[in-house]
Amino acid sequence: MAERVESNTAMTTRRLLSFLPVGFVAVFLVLPFLNTVATFFSVSTSRDVLSDPSILRILWFSLWQAVLSVLATMIFAIPATWALSRFQFPGARLCRGLLTTPFVLPSIVVAAGVLAISQRTGVISILWAHVVFNVAVVLRIVSPRWALLNPRYEESAATLGASPWQTFAHIMWPNIRSAVNSAAALVFTYCFTSFGVISIVGGFSRRTIETEIFTQSVRLGNTDVAITLAVLQMVVVLLVFQISRPSPLQTTSTHVSSAPIPLHTKPRGRWIVLVSVVVPVIVVALPLVATLIRSISYRGRLSFHAWSSVLGGTLPQLTVSTWRVIVTSLLFSLATAILAVALALIAAQQMGRQWFHYAEQHRILRFVTSLPLVVSAATLGLGIVITYNTDPFAWRSHTWLIPVVHALIALPVAIRILEPAVQAIPPSLRVGAALLGASPWHTWLRIDIALLRPALLRSVGISAAISLGEFGVTSFLTRSNSTTLTMAISQLLGRPGALTQQSGYVLASLLIVLTMGVTSRA
Repeated sequence: MAERVESNTAMTTRRLLSFLPVGFVAVFLVLPFLNTVATFFSVSTSRDVLSDPSILRILWFSLWQAVLSVLATMIFAIPATWALSRFQFPGARLCRGLLTTPFVLPSIVVAAGVLAISQRTGVISILWAHVVFNVAVVLRIVSPRWALLNPRYEESAATLGASPWQTFAHIMWPNIRSAVNSAAALVFTYCFTSFGVISIVGGFSRRTIETEIFTQSVRLGNTDVAITLAVLQMVVVLLVFQISRPSPLQTTSTHVSSAPIPLHTKPRGRWIVLVSVVVPVIVVALPLVATLIRSISYRGRLSFHAWSSVLGGTLPQLTVSTWRVIVTSLLFSLATAILAVALALIAAQQMGRQWFHYAEQHRILRFVTSLPLVVSAATLGLGIVITYNTDPFAWRSHTWLIPVVHALIALPVAIRILEPAVQAIPPSLRVGAALLGASPWHTWLRIDIALLRPALLRSVGISAAISLGEFGVTSFLTRSNSTTLTMAISQLLGRPGALTQQSGYVLASLLIVLTMGVTSRA
């Protein structure tokens, strides 16, 4: 009876904890979004928008370029994820940092780097920029799950005569399928809602739903049309996540692998591992290199004057110092990581364990915590400005609102990093600990947290990096005393003057180095 009461108490506690991430998303996303929709959405406008041929062409382009971007991303990301998850070799940490850095950089920087290399706008440049951004998504979500697959399974299959393809299809794929599906849904979402990349390398004839939302709301003042497009965009993304959501039949248990095996111990095919990493690194790193070159190029000549100016604390034409911008961004990223990972761990442990008695609550939790992915940055920023601009909730001018919104954006990504790792923990470990007399707290601390440590570090790193590179919503909320690196870069690159723009690329280069340090350690 005592054990049953303890079990019921633990289950009740888990259910209550699940309301924390739900309440967080409800307050800072659902309420602002519903308030904005209730104010501006109308059926007549929706009918006009859906019958407009130009809008339908924009929707079709948004869909097919996102699908192609997912395929292109997977072609480069899956081999790199396999190599970095399964093998240890000199430079692996640096390669991981190079592959994950672009995801958290301002889109204007990476897109400009792609344009500087390709010298043309169009679909190829769009796909390249999307691959550069989204390889990190696949690597961060699939890698924790893949790393937990014991290499002995592959060795046994090879000993029994299985080909590499059969080993992948029958051993690896069943264990990573749910993580790959989650990553693909995220990549589609980021490409379907792409704004900065399309604006810079898409050209005048290439527009997506997201860029049209900005055009209608900011440039034309048609807020009702913009909200209709935002609702349409959200419906499409929700359908994608519904199709890709994992089912209990897709969840498999794996034996925990202690560490990646040293590459020099692999008997044959080492070159395949190296090529799987080197090729994606080249594709991803070239725009970053172009950004670094622009930071030392002044009117076609080599010059470090902008570097000395920026490192001296001066940002041309801006009233804020370099070091204040950097410190503000770092504090925001720290607060974001703490809040986002804490909420993501609660949500992931609810969804990762198969508590079949509360399957409906789990579906609701998964749906609510996915909402930050389906509401565009422009819609979210506009909703917060409208909703929290008057007493008693006049939060718009408060500095703390920025890291809170950053945590809201990072929450779904952190959950998708942690959930596959939670699913991979064998339930027998928890049962064994309970039979040996361990309390639920000690079981959670000594088993769950210990085994989740790599995934926790990855989620901390990616959450902090998302905060460092977030631009869309921040542009609605930032003030002179809360200027972030992304806002400063945007202001510098958007103003005339060769030295001013070169300083923007210097700041972008510093952001590249900073995010590489954060993500490579995670």
